[in-house]
Amino acid sequence: MGNFWFKVKLWTKSIVFGLIGLYVIVFISSNWGVTVNGDLNLVFIHRYPSPPILGVLFFTSVLSIVGWWLFRTVLKTVRQFREMRQRNRTTRLEKEVAEMKAKAGMLQSKESAAAETPTASTQGTEKA
Repeated sequence: MGNFWFKVKLWTKSIVFGLIGLYVIVFISSNWGVTVNGDLNLVFIHRYPSPPILGVLFFTSVLSIVGWWLFRTVLKTVRQFREMRQRNRTTRLEKEVAEMKAKAGMLQSKESAAAETPTASTQGTEKA
C-alpha cells in the first residue's frame, strides 16, 4: 500500500512540474518579441529605447532577489551585533559579581580570623 502512495506522489509532482514547465515555455514564446513602450532610463548607466519586456522582467526579478538577500543579511548582522554586545555585557557583569564575592569572602575570613585571635588587652586579663 505504501508503494501505491509513493507512485501517486511521484506522478503528481511530475505532472505539476511538467505543467509549470509548459506554462513557462508558452509564456516566453508568446512574449518573445514584446517590448516596453517608451524608454528605460537606468540611473547613471544607460538609456534603453524600447527594451524587450522579458529582459526587463528577468533583471527586475534578479535585482529584487539580490536586494532582499542584502536586506536580510543586514538585519541578521545587526541582530548579531546586538547579541554580541549583550553577551559581552553579561560576561562583564558575571566577572564583576565574581570579583565582589571573592573580595567579600576575603573580608569575611579576615574578620573571622580577627575575632578568633585574642587581643593584647584580653590576654593580659586572662593571665592575671
